[in-house]
Amino acid sequence: MLQVALLLMGVAFVRKSAPLLGIIGLLWGGLGLSIFIDGMEGMRYFPFHVFGILLLIESLVTLMLAGNAKGAQKPVFYFKGCIFCFVALLILSGRESSNLLLAILFGFAFFITGLFVMASAWVVRYDGWRGVFLGGMAQLAFAMFLFLPYPTNHHGTVSQFLGVIMVLGGIQCVRIAIQAFRLREGGSVFNLMEPRRLLPTAEFPPESQSESPLIIHVWTPEGSSENSPVPRPVINRYIAAVDVNGVISTGHAALEMSPDIYISLYPAVEIDRSPSEFFNTLKAIQENNVPGEFQKSYASEAAAWCDSDRKIIFHNINTQALRRYWESYREVNTYNLTWRNCSSSVAWGLEAALDGVLSHRGGWLHFIRLFFMPELWIAAQLRKRATTMAWTPGLMLDYARALHALVNPVQHSWFQRWKQQLDRSH
Repeated sequence: MLQVALLLMGVAFVRKSAPLLGIIGLLWGGLGLSIFIDGMEGMRYFPFHVFGILLLIESLVTLMLAGNAKGAQKPVFYFKGCIFCFVALLILSGRESSNLLLAILFGFAFFITGLFVMASAWVVRYDGWRGVFLGGMAQLAFAMFLFLPYPTNHHGTVSQFLGVIMVLGGIQCVRIAIQAFRLREGGSVFNLMEPRRLLPTAEFPPESQSESPLIIHVWTPEGSSENSPVPRPVINRYIAAVDVNGVISTGHAALEMSPDIYISLYPAVEIDRSPSEFFNTLKAIQENNVPGEFQKSYASEAAAWCDSDRKIIFHNINTQALRRYWESYREVNTYNLTWRNCSSSVAWGLEAALDGVLSHRGGWLHFIRLFFMPELWIAAQLRKRATTMAWTPGLMLDYARALHALVNPVQHSWFQRWKQQLDRSH
């Protein structure tokens, strides 16, 4: 979440705030370590009832706002709100059985996440996959640690879980602060998001208003299918849809800003997607790179295929950063199914276009407010899943919607939005 928030605030804010971010990271990680040690010793110095009340309030607000969410954000809001509410009630109950249930719940979450991280790293083999694989093993080890009633017979489950989460958050904050110190004058926060794909350094204003809007075009697998797709809700949305005739549709994504920017990457040569080559094709290795080609315009692409069935429009964008990204990115026409496809090209372009668009909205006050917006959590989770596996049109669509909600928030308070929702229901 921190990376996405810093991207929206811009490089000037990041460079100025780097020392404070480092201090906050150290203090946050130190507090988490002390809470973890308290849990190991069976102590309860941390005010867990206060934490439980705050978590309960946050979950209720999330559930209230879920009715106004769009698309796949609605079930995510409901899922997050229900899980947080359940955890808060268990914490507030203070029963022995509640500690056991929390240990099972937290351990199961770490176990499933660790397995997913290890599997995706092993299959995709992206840069740095070995380190990520070891991180997944560490998550499995911590899950087993939570399952075992040692040394406090599950009394310290909440302290141990919360302490580890805070330590990991503190480490990430310190790492980002160190990277921020290394940002050169005229650099971009986009370099913090994708350090292996640095953009050329050049001076540009933190925000510039485009005469024409930026449009994210998404052809969903179901929407671009020629015939009726077989109903498979999650797979059809995020991976591929298969119609009644067995034809596979993976969808597509593109970015348009008139008159001269249209980012739409296709493989110049059809990729073998047979079942026997499926896992080999998913690997982000040089052998799977094929020549790619960029489409000329949305009009020509729609005429040759079909209109996009989803569009997200951004008016407040950093045009200079987007142009720098596009000038650098189009110099290479490589296509790879997992690490350089149509959706990843659009995701990086959108992040470049949103670099610093909130830099004028109150500095630290607005930066802190971002962390109280559920869309920031959704955007961070979507980005994390995409970068550890592959960007797909479905992930790109939800990511763009979450970022749009952060850049253009609803001007009503959560109470007013909840009241409007109740009025519509009646």
